[in-house]
Amino acid sequence: MNIKGFLSSLSEIAKPLSVRFDRSSIESAESLARFIHTRSSYIAQTALFGYLKARMGTQFRVLFEDETFSGAIHSSSVRVFLSCLSDLTVYCTASVVRTAGLDADAARGLAKHCFQTACSQALAEVDADRIPDDPLGDFMRRIDGLDWQSVPDGTAAFRNSELDLVRHAPVVDTYKELDQEIVMNSIRFRWHDVREQARKRLDCAAIGADWKAQYPLPEKAAP
Repeated sequence: MNIKGFLSSLSEIAKPLSVRFDRSSIESAESLARFIHTRSSYIAQTALFGYLKARMGTQFRVLFEDETFSGAIHSSSVRVFLSCLSDLTVYCTASVVRTAGLDADAARGLAKHCFQTACSQALAEVDADRIPDDPLGDFMRRIDGLDWQSVPDGTAAFRNSELDLVRHAPVVDTYKELDQEIVMNSIRFRWHDVREQARKRLDCAAIGADWKAQYPLPEKAAP
């Protein structure tokens, strides 16, 4: 899939207006997974492309059409999306845990469900060489043994995606060093809006109850 195809797959259910102005309550594991997917897609796209446009100016459109550079953008888009997805999944799962009292296994299962659902939808048609090795495995290692109660409820929860936006952007290292503070502030500002949406829309007690009704997951079921 080319870069335009990947962006289409990311944004099909994450169109800017619907993402920003949907105010419906989130009361189930499925609606939580959808929220995490759409917001991660939106943040990854707007943050990465906002940075590239600002750095490259009028040359951005020309470079976007260049086969080599568009391939680099494609790979960067996938990596930034996965980083955003990881951060937001941990943040939202921790919010549910704090309210609904999920145990560690149930929390891990809910986080896995949300991350895996988004990956399967967003990356289904992405060329394999554009996807990092085992993103689900990387995410599961991140949350292995995680103390969900200690997950920050503010900007610190999104530190990984802030750093990865700079790390993976197809920009020379010299510019990255110059731009780092501005770029990280930019994505930090975007995450602020997502956190506000989560606080207002997530019915954490209902999500927890819905997940408990589905849990144990098949691999946890008694033989």
